[in-house]
Order: sequence, then C-alpha cells, then structure tokens
Amino acid sequence: MPELPELEIIKSRLRLTLAGRRILGATLHHPAVLKTVDPPLEALTDSHISSVSRLGKFLSLNTDNKLHLCVHLMLNGRLITIPSNQPMTRHHLLALHLDNKTDLRVAESGSKRRVAVHLVTNPQKVERIAQLGLDPLGPQFTLNRFRSALKRRNRTVKRFLTDQRAVGGIGNCYSDEILFEARLSPFQKTGALKPEESIRLFMAVKKVLADAIIRFKSLDHLPDRRDRTFLKVHNRLEQPCPVCDTPVRRVSYKESTTYYCPGCQTGGRILADRRLSRLLK
Repeated sequence: MPELPELEIIKSRLRLTLAGRRILGATLHHPAVLKTVDPPLEALTDSHISSVSRLGKFLSLNTDNKLHLCVHLMLNGRLITIPSNQPMTRHHLLALHLDNKTDLRVAESGSKRRVAVHLVTNPQKVERIAQLGLDPLGPQFTLNRFRSALKRRNRTVKRFLTDQRAVGGIGNCYSDEILFEARLSPFQKTGALKPEESIRLFMAVKKVLADAIIRFKSLDHLPDRRDRTFLKVHNRLEQPCPVCDTPVRRVSYKESTTYYCPGCQTGGRILADRRLSRLLK
C-alpha cells in the first residue's frame, strides 16, 4: 500500500503534469470503485485541474469548478498517465481524458477491487478524510499535539501510528521503521511511554518519513513497493539488523505483519506470533 512518502512524490509529480490540463471527459470501467453519485462523474467534463493535494492516504485532484476527485489507492492501486488511444484493460478502473491526448487512469492489480474514488464538492464530505488526525508534514504536527494524541487512548504504539484518526498517512511499513528508529517495542502501550520515549517517537516519525521522501525524489519514475530497498526492518525477516546484527523478527496477523529487531526494540525478547497463538487456543 502506498503510504505518505510515496504519495507525497506522486502528488508532486502529478502537480507538474496535470496542473492546468482540461478534462475532456471520464470513463468509469468498474462502477464499484466510485463511492459517490452526486455530483455525477460527468460534472468533471470541461473543468481544469487546478491542483493536486494529499490528505492522509488520499490523493485529491482539485478542479476549477470546485470539484475534488479523492482517490484512495488501497493495497494495489496506482495512478498512471497513458496515451488516450491505448485501450482500457481489466486493470484500468477509471480514466480521465485530458486535452493533451493522454489519460490519467486509476489502475489496480489483482482481482479484488478495493480502490475507492469519491467525487465531492468538499473533501471533508469523505468520512475517512474528515476523521483524519495529525499530518506529519503539516504545521499542526507539534510535540504537544502529538503527545495529546498519544494520551487519548491507551493502546500499542503500533496501533496508534497506523490509526488514521490519530496520525494520517502512516501504514504498516513505515510504522515498523519508525518504531525501529525510536527503539520501541511495537507492543509498548502509549499510556506507559516515558517523556523521553514520546520525544523519540515524535522525532522518529519526522526523520523516517523525511528520509524516505528524499530517497524517492531521486527516482525517475513514480515510487512503489519495489523501491523500498532502504528499509531497515520491514520485510527483512531474518536479515541482520543494521545496528546490532540481531536477525529481524516478525509478528504475523491475519492480513499484516509487524517487523522488529529484538536487540534494539525489545531487550532481546522474541515476541509471540499472534496468528499462531490464536490457532493454538
């Protein structure tokens, strides 16, 4: 799933290529991905794309007639520009036909259609956008506000970081990297964090995301999961930790996994595999 660093780069690149372009029309290939009915998709015709913004894990294409096409790429979605004369494939869900003979297409690999598209007059009408918490790149992301968010509920720091209502834009991948940078167990409870630990976590959020964005800026293509070669623990099972050489371990869930270094984050303790624990009950 693209997370904040990848989406920031995609946003910046789309701004350069789409700003000022006129939308000649739109084709909806898979109706289920469009989650709204009013205004209709045809309302985009003859409007101009004025800007592109990121709202948590959503990208919003904003037009001069005050419409906002908000796209959540979910796990396997992507945005591609392609000549308009190229036929739509089964992976192309929606296409905006632009005045320079290109399309901006929303595509999704695999058989499941999880990508969500909303056409609204105000992004705040999308429930998941209205509920977004602090944006790590925004001016509201301060240590005091971060600490206040930590104190609202007592839960694991892993769950806190991936809760879009607490901090917008972070997912499974970068939460692992942030917790490694902060030297915290993913199961440390937010209510038990010491003042210096909350500072470490706050600084780790800023550093990990900033470093990833810098890495992706050097690419000559839009970033995806294959470009995450710089990660230190996520998806690095049994590989040596770059700090202490301890093999990276993981905890598996039904649909996700958490990666961590026992030497740097849990005092050498191997965390129980939650999926296996449930099966043994």
